[in-house]
Order: sequence, then C-alpha cells, then structure tokens
Amino acid sequence: MLPYAVGLLAVPPLAAGLREPDRIGLAAVAIAPALLAGPALAGRIRGRMDRIGALLAGSIGLSFVIALVRGGGMAAAGQSAMLAFVVGAGITSALPNVPTTVRTAGRLLGDGAFAALLAIAVVRFDELGSATLAATVVLFAATVGTAAAVGRIGGLDLRSALAGAGTRDPAAATALALAGGGATVVPAVFAVLLALLLGALALPNTRKPR
Repeated sequence: MLPYAVGLLAVPPLAAGLREPDRIGLAAVAIAPALLAGPALAGRIRGRMDRIGALLAGSIGLSFVIALVRGGGMAAAGQSAMLAFVVGAGITSALPNVPTTVRTAGRLLGDGAFAALLAIAVVRFDELGSATLAATVVLFAATVGTAAAVGRIGGLDLRSALAGAGTRDPAAATALALAGGGATVVPAVFAVLLALLLGALALPNTRKPR
C-alpha cells in the first residue's frame, strides 16, 4: 500500500536529530496497522464498513511482515502477544459475518486493550521536543495525504480511504514502540492528531438540520 511506503520512506529523514527512543517511536507509528476500530466507526464518519475492513486487513498483514523483518525487540514475546490481541479484536470488528455475540465480545476486549495501551503511552510520556512534534505532524500529514490521493485515484470514497489506509493505530504503535525499547511520545501525539481527524470527519454527521 502506497501510504505505508511513503510513511516508511519519510521516517529516516524525519528521525534525523531525534532522540533514539523517539526514532523508535516514529518508526513504530509508521509500521503500525490502520486504526483497528476503523470499521466500527464507519457509520459515524459516513464511510463504508466493508471497504474500511478490507483496507484494514491489508494493513494488518503489511504491519506484521514489516515488524518481523525488523526483528529484534519488535518481536519481543510479551509485546507481540499484546499486539496480536488488539489486532485480533480489530479483525473481529471488520468481519460482519462473525456472530454478533462474538463480534461484541471481541470489540469489548479490543476496546479494553486499546484503552490500556493508550494509558501506558500517557503514563510513559516523558519529553516532547519541537523536532519530535514536527516529525510526528509531518508523518501524520504524509500518511493521510497519500491515502486521500490514492483513494481519489482509485475511486474510493475519501472517508473510507482515510479510515482504512490513512490512519495508524496508536495503541498498536505503543506496543511496537515499547517492544523496541522506544518512547511512547510519538504514538501519544499521533493519537491526538488522529482524534482531531476523526472528529472532523464525524462533525458533519452530528449537525442537526434547522
């Protein structure tokens, strides 16, 4: 997927001059799959669950392959188990044919894991320099912009393209960053930017006609 290629190619120049833990965190965000809750948010952002789910599944596969290629701390047993748990919940929410009770259980478990990992990211938030902030914003913009361009060229609606390919799951990124010995600053900042994007996509849906 092109958004992955652009993000991974952007990491080396963006990471130049950053602290080593922040470089690991930036790479973790670039490697992480798309937002695992994307299919569940399809209705709120007026996207298509099936298309978001298909894009999400592709991003999960790429994420695992890239993480395995990097090896080392990224494949640490404890963090890998936590990441697989969250990814499993995301797959469950993306497959509409799974029984409702199973999907609901998977969603609740995934929400719990997501909240736990974000809590870890906040608790371990240590130092945010201007260079780290700028690098995170540029990576976010590059990922979102590439997904929007590819979606337009491929005839995919913008909201589905952004949710399924233009996002990176901050909880999964936190797990990857911790597994690699990195800081959680970049995943935490990325989570804020992602919340702003999703809020902007959902905003027209909350307006009531007068």
